[in-house]
Amino acid sequence: MVWNSVVNLHSSPHFFLYELKPWFLGNLLSKVKGPNGIGWIIFAITCWYIWNWRNKQIFNVKVDLPFNPRKTIFTAVVEWVKAANGFGKKPDRVLVFLAWEPSTIGQLKLNVDGSRRAATNIIRAGGVSRDSSGDWIAGFAVNLGQGHILEAEVWGLYFGLKLVVEKGITNLAIEMDATVAVSLVQQINSLQCHPLAALVHSCCDLMRQIGNCHLVHIYKEKNCVADCLANWSYNLDLGICFCDEAPVWISSLLMDDLLGLARPQLMCGV
Repeated sequence: MVWNSVVNLHSSPHFFLYELKPWFLGNLLSKVKGPNGIGWIIFAITCWYIWNWRNKQIFNVKVDLPFNPRKTIFTAVVEWVKAANGFGKKPDRVLVFLAWEPSTIGQLKLNVDGSRRAATNIIRAGGVSRDSSGDWIAGFAVNLGQGHILEAEVWGLYFGLKLVVEKGITNLAIEMDATVAVSLVQQINSLQCHPLAALVHSCCDLMRQIGNCHLVHIYKEKNCVADCLANWSYNLDLGICFCDEAPVWISSLLMDDLLGLARPQLMCGV
């Protein structure tokens, strides 16, 4: 009998004497330690195996049951304990320093970002294009009304792309710190019923018009100018504001990027 091989009946002489429901609940909630100090998860896993083996006997008489059920159960228990301990352990984090990097010679870089205020659901977006020397080419900030943060991120990408297309740019590197938005663009052929599918398709159409164009995810510490423009757009009425010249109030961030100022970020260690 499976239970005889799992339970020490000398220490639990009344194990089989209870009614089903109190027996089941009592064992599930028990703080008793099993062999090797392992908690009473053994009880739940043994119940599952007995149920599974019995079903196989009923529905498939050709299934071979294990010769040593105790070994099978305890192997599963050890694997569960290892997985549970690993799940609860927080990964080590290391401090790294990240800085915005200019594009290669002959290429423009577009940084875009979205923003949302939880209290009002107001969403905004902003972006900036710069050349390989870090000089300002064009920027924008847009008030989008109410919505979700992912909408803000994708709209930011759309307006940034539209801006550089109108300027005739043919070689572009795009950076944004929204992982999901980047994934939507990279998986455009599998979106189908996604609520932002049409907008993402429009972004991809604009990217094709540019020609040499690629989109990557970066950390927010490398996207500070676009983030600042997105937050500044909370001061605007509904609509978009284009900036052919860099606003005075953003000059310090632009200078930080030109000087390669690195900002700290805690990241999971490898």
